[in-house]
Amino acid sequence: MDISVQKTAKAEVTKSGGGATAADITPPGEVAAADVTPHGEVAAADVTPPGETAAAGLTPPGGVSALLPAFIFALVLLLTGCNSASTVADPPQSVSVMPVTSEIIAEEMVWSGQIAPAETTKLSFKVAGVIEDIYVHAGDTVTAGQLLARLQPVDYEIQVRAAAAALQSAKAQAERILPAQLSQAQAQLDLTLANYDRIAELYKEGAATAINMDEITAKKAVDEAAVTQATEALRVGRAEAERAQAAYDLPLSNLEATEITSPWDGQVLQVIAASGESTAAGYPVLALGRTAEMWAEVGLTDAEASRLTPDLAAEVYVYGAEDTWHGKLEEIGALADSMTRNFTGRVRLENPDGRLRAGMITQVSLELPGREYILVPVSSVLHLAASDVVYVYDAGVARRRQVETGEILGDRVEVRSGLAVGDSLIVEGQSKLQDGDEVKPL
Repeated sequence: MDISVQKTAKAEVTKSGGGATAADITPPGEVAAADVTPHGEVAAADVTPPGETAAAGLTPPGGVSALLPAFIFALVLLLTGCNSASTVADPPQSVSVMPVTSEIIAEEMVWSGQIAPAETTKLSFKVAGVIEDIYVHAGDTVTAGQLLARLQPVDYEIQVRAAAAALQSAKAQAERILPAQLSQAQAQLDLTLANYDRIAELYKEGAATAINMDEITAKKAVDEAAVTQATEALRVGRAEAERAQAAYDLPLSNLEATEITSPWDGQVLQVIAASGESTAAGYPVLALGRTAEMWAEVGLTDAEASRLTPDLAAEVYVYGAEDTWHGKLEEIGALADSMTRNFTGRVRLENPDGRLRAGMITQVSLELPGREYILVPVSSVLHLAASDVVYVYDAGVARRRQVETGEILGDRVEVRSGLAVGDSLIVEGQSKLQDGDEVKPL
């Protein structure tokens, strides 16, 4: 607001007629010389609005200076009114809002793994000896019954021949000689018994003497003893034949054990020994795997192992074969590996054509049953020092919510706690908000 300054003459204004004389009025915008201070300033009390004269005739006793307090008060009210007009409350901030929903998502888990035979074994000789030859190499495909390796058999052949001779002798005794001796003793006893009956009858009739009776009685006892002895000899002979058979079977088995044959159709995984080496009984010579069925093996963390269950459908891509197989998760190890602390998961794969080979690298994918997720745009979550927060729209006001986030799926992030289905989430404009700010949806 513009104010014109006018200074009245310091001459005393007459009170007659309640007005001022024309000579007493200083033109607007001019100052009487008598009213200029020594420093060239105008006395503040003598300022009047433009075009007006000092109402000297209307002032109370004491002059124009008595109006100064009232003028200052009016000026303060004027300035305060202008300032109040400039502090009007800001309008509500515009924000974008979306409803919070949930959805069921099937989770896929992927691991790198390798192919391994469904069954493996280490083959060894049952007896000690010198390896004569190994007929296969690592990676060879073999069939059930195929000869894989052999020991030098000479020592065991000698033992077999000696045992065969002893068996033959024992069988001759038990099957021919001793039975013949028993038959002979029995025939002699039968004859003696017939004579004994005849002489005993004659002795009753008085036709034979006591001496005759004593002689035949003694003969009968001797022949009975001979039969008993022959019977016992035959029993012992038969036992000896059985022992001889066992003595023959053992070296024969040892001789047969100088050869290793494949127990099934499979693949040679490793050749451990070499021709010409001396080997002990039970020491591994070859490692063999059954390849009609194979495992796709992966390492599972303890958290993964606890979430998985057998019979989950699996997809296995084999890099070496450049093809995909389908199977089921059949085994989840119960004991963690001492080095990796992982549990072994195994997916069984059919391999009738032998395309899968042990050691091939794979990518194994398992699809877990779906679970409910609350997913929000990643940009809607503000990462503060203390926690992650979002803002929700609540009846025209922005409310701050502390949230716990989980997995990131593309441009969305899982919210595990802090939001509920049905909440109105602020997704744009939230970065400038404070808790309780007034907002309006776009």
